[in-house]
Formats: sequence, structure tokens, C-alpha cells
Amino acid sequence: MKAFNSQVALYPTPAPKMADELTKNDLLAAIEQSCEYLYAPQGSLNDGQREKIRSHFQQLFQWMDGSYHLELRLEEGTFDWQGFWKAIHQFFPQFAWLKAQTEAPRYGRQTYRFDFVPLVSRKSGFPFAVHLEDSLAQQFSQTTAEGLKHAEQLFQELAQQNFSVGKKVEKPIPPVTPVKKKKVEQPIPPVKKAEEKAQSAVNSVDLVKKEDVKQDSQSKARLRAVNQKLEMVIEKLELSMLYSGIQYFNQEHKEESDWDKQIKISLREYTYLLQKARFLEQMWNLNGELVNKTEKMTVTGNKLVYERDQVKQIKDNLSTRDIHFVLYECQVIESRAKVHARPWFRKPYVKLMKMDYDNLLGKAAYFDLLQGESSILEKIVREQKDPPAKNAEEVG
Repeated sequence: MKAFNSQVALYPTPAPKMADELTKNDLLAAIEQSCEYLYAPQGSLNDGQREKIRSHFQQLFQWMDGSYHLELRLEEGTFDWQGFWKAIHQFFPQFAWLKAQTEAPRYGRQTYRFDFVPLVSRKSGFPFAVHLEDSLAQQFSQTTAEGLKHAEQLFQELAQQNFSVGKKVEKPIPPVTPVKKKKVEQPIPPVKKAEEKAQSAVNSVDLVKKEDVKQDSQSKARLRAVNQKLEMVIEKLELSMLYSGIQYFNQEHKEESDWDKQIKISLREYTYLLQKARFLEQMWNLNGELVNKTEKMTVTGNKLVYERDQVKQIKDNLSTRDIHFVLYECQVIESRAKVHARPWFRKPYVKLMKMDYDNLLGKAAYFDLLQGESSILEKIVREQKDPPAKNAEEVG
């Protein structure tokens, strides 16, 4: 029997559009269902709590799709995607499953993608958040590294359970003709030939298994190398965001006389700046939790070290009250801005006061500063919390 050959990957982005959409769930309804599961030890959600959950995640997903997706690459055969869809709901209840897609097989492979939102319960701040590693660690009561490994293995097993090689073809049964002879002699195959055929089949299976293991090992090695490169790129991006934020606030900002001047910016830039300003409060709360866990911030991997006093001095200029006031300021800016989504022969743009534009720039820079700091702190906390698991993963 041929070994089951499949590839499983989790991506922190929505799945690209495929030819066939198999099923789709409402975003807020799916999230509410997973939140209901998370809240079950404390009871059942009431109407007020459900409304807050829907409002929170509707605002969170308004400007950016924060969903993840699972990708399955299977050899050509019969895959019961409906059975798999039910199974992943059962085994990953903290994931809000949104959509299943597929397309015609290519190069002997059938690809399926499943969108989801990984939810985790929090003790401080808003009780539910989106985070893949924490969600898996919470579901399986394991470390983040063990949770990811266990999830990939579980996805493999569930896919195998719902997969069969080839398609069953019902052959017509030929009509039975009467036999004239009374005695029918049935030839008995020689024992030696049967043993040779059995041994040959066993050898073929062993060769197939060895080849599959070899290909799987090579695939994991390539994926590990790609992930390492991606982590380095992300780390550099996070550090650049941190230092750009420091540089922005170290500049001297003078009050200009043309603060009421109407300026034009692209709709994309306006959306990007407004999105950062809206999520500034959440980033402030996350950053505060991480700062309490660590006292020193040092990046030893690339020999980069920055003084915490620089960041602390900038953060001391804003109070928690100012942060809570950000959403109201965003609403005021939105009420004054004029969005031209479909102008003639031009790209979409927004007209707003220079004062409001500078306000958004400042909030976006502060968001970048906090996000860069939080990313570095998260890495340090993760390394200090679970060094053995990380080393084991690197060795494997």
C-alpha cells in the first residue's frame, strides 16, 4: 500500500482566491461561536457580551483582513473535504473557520485552502484576541513550539483519514452462463510463485516509503530555510519601524501657520494611517504587558542594542488618558475628511486639513514605535520562557 503523501502549511494571511469555493461562513458568526467555546467555563455569553464581541471584531477587520489560512497539498485521489471540514471544527474549536476552497489538480497535486481566525482568551484587556501560537498553546496545553508541531501533525492525520487513493468505479456484473460440465477443475497457483509475488510487493512498498520519507525531509528542510529567511526580514522590518518612530519623535515639530490648509493624499495612505491610529490603544495595552515582563531589551542576534531610555522618554509624554482619547480623535478626523473614492481619470484620494494629517502621522509613528518595541520584547520573552523547546526544534 502506498504511503500517504501530503504537505501541510499555515500562513498568517487570507488564502488567495481559488477556482472553486466549497463553503463559506459568516466572519462575525464564526468568531462569536469560538468565543462562546472559550467563555464556556464561565458560563454562557449574554446578548450584551455578544454585541461587544461583534462590534470589536467588526472594527478590527474593517480595514484589514487578519485571518490566517491552512494549505493542504495532496496527491491526486478522493478527498472527503466535508468530513475534513467537520473534523477541524471539532479538533480546533478556538479557530473560527471561515472558508474552504480548491482548484483543479496541477502536477499531480490537489490543493485545498481553509481560512480561519485563531482566537485566544486573555485575562487583561479585551477578553478575546487573534494570535495563532497562543491559541494553539491554549488549546493543547503545550508550549508554542509544541503546539505548532502538534497542530501540523493533527492536520496530517485528519487529512489522511478523509483521503483515499484513486476513484471507485462500479463495474457491471456480467451475466452468469450455465456450465455444461458437471465437474470444474480450479487451478491452484504454486506456493513458490505466491511467496515471490508477496515479497516483491513488500519490497515495492518499502522503496515507496523510503522515497516519501526522503522527499518529506527535503521539503521540511527547504521550508525551515525559507522560514529562517522570513524571520530575519521581519526582524529587520520591526527594527526599522522602531527606529523610524524614535527618529520621528526626536525631530523638532513646530506649529505651522497653515494648519487649516486643505491637502490631498491617496486613499491608500489615509486608510493606512487611520488604521494604525485606531489600533493604537490595543498596541499600548499589549506593550504595557510586555514591558512588565522584561526590564532589558537587547537584540543579540544581529548585534543591535538600543537604549530603553529613548523609548521610555517618548512614552512618558503620553498618558493612558491620551491613548483612550485616540478613537474619538479618529472619529473627528473622519467627519472632517472628504473621501473621493471614484474620481474621474484619477486614483481615489482624500481631502483633509493639514492639522488632521499631521495628527495621523504622529499617531502612526507612535504605533510603529510601540509595535517595534513589542515585537522585540515578545521575542525575548519567548526565548527566555522556552529555550529548550526552541533548541529542540532547531536540532530537528
